[in-house]
Amino acid sequence: MQLLSMGGVIGVGLFYGSGQALELAGPSILIDYAIGGLIVLIMMRALGEMTVEDPVAGSFSRHADRTMGPMAGFITGGMWWFFWVATVMSELSAIGLLVQYWFPSFPPWIPGLIALVLFTASNLTSVKVFGEVEFWFAVLKIFAIGAFIVVGLLLAIIALFGTSHHEAGFPNLWRYHGFFPKGLGGMLQAFSLVVLGYSGVETLAVTAGESENPMEAIPRAVTNVSWRILILYLGSVFIMLVAFPWSALAGRHTSPYVLLFARIGVPAAATIINAIIITSGLSSSNTGLYGGSRMIFSMSTERFLPSGMRTLNAKKVPKWAVWTTGLGISVGILVTYLAPNSVYVWMSSAASFAALWTWGTILVSEMLFRKRFKGKLHYPTPGWPVVPVIGLLLIAATLVAIAISPLTDVSVWSGAVWLVFLIVWWFSYARQHNSDRPDPNSQEASP
Repeated sequence: MQLLSMGGVIGVGLFYGSGQALELAGPSILIDYAIGGLIVLIMMRALGEMTVEDPVAGSFSRHADRTMGPMAGFITGGMWWFFWVATVMSELSAIGLLVQYWFPSFPPWIPGLIALVLFTASNLTSVKVFGEVEFWFAVLKIFAIGAFIVVGLLLAIIALFGTSHHEAGFPNLWRYHGFFPKGLGGMLQAFSLVVLGYSGVETLAVTAGESENPMEAIPRAVTNVSWRILILYLGSVFIMLVAFPWSALAGRHTSPYVLLFARIGVPAAATIINAIIITSGLSSSNTGLYGGSRMIFSMSTERFLPSGMRTLNAKKVPKWAVWTTGLGISVGILVTYLAPNSVYVWMSSAASFAALWTWGTILVSEMLFRKRFKGKLHYPTPGWPVVPVIGLLLIAATLVAIAISPLTDVSVWSGAVWLVFLIVWWFSYARQHNSDRPDPNSQEASP
């Protein structure tokens, strides 16, 4: 369960997005990753508290439903679908750019289109091997980060003793135009890419809610995954900045993980790492198409969406939910064709908006859940209510930072437009059709 959750969050957002963030912020992205990690720790602890006491199917969407009403549950589910669609758009665009490491003139939209067609076809046939494949993809991703950290440390140690021509060491953090080479604005612009790197970790609760012994499994999984993700992310970015000057790793279309191995004269290792990063993007895209289609299916069973979205094919797969999610993702292929140099940042910002909205909803749900809960909590959020409030303030500040950046504001407003669409859909369709379902707080509605 922990490996699947870590594999779901570790994707192109870290492997490729960190390079894009370096271009925008320089060494100050360490602050972005630290703030993002703090938000994740707070959010995951709040989600873990609710899931231990009430391990419902649907996880945070159902918690929002139970604490704030069906409209909140619907909007949370719709935002999470939007998050997966935008995330897969960004992953597929990055895959096309990563392929250019080998074939510089290859059109970046073609690999994404091929991958989308294959994933849609596979999602329509069978999910039998889905968990096993994702498990091994997760192992590969963690191996790639571990290898990067080890090699980076070795480079720093060798340079420390003066036996290497590479510029390595702590002075790299401020030697090249300071710790804030792009100013405070650059650090703010990079926030959306950092948030996307962390996003997806909340899916742990979807799996954990179905565990046989949630009171033991969930606290252990939440604690281990949260800290391991934070250490892997901050650790690899810190090593990246110490091992080489940040300007040397800020490749526009290449992952800094690949550049590090290429610069030490190990082209075979760089090729292997680039291939692993592409497979991580494919893995996350496959997970996103699966997760997005199942969210539509779940929302249809709640009467939020037309009944056709829960129609199953001969393989017991919700075919129209898969097709709808794939169609939404295909918009990203068109944008990649029209604006290949900007599409990744745009889509990442849109996905980050949806992720931050989901995280904020989780924290608000936890605060309302805590006020209404009677009895002894088995996994309480420490420092309540101060800690959840701090998390909400950090989320609000991050949203403002993304919204005021000229590079990411367009995509943030696209998320806001989607929010308005969800509200209109609720009042025009979902509210009336949802009225005949069981009360989500009743025993009949519980799994």
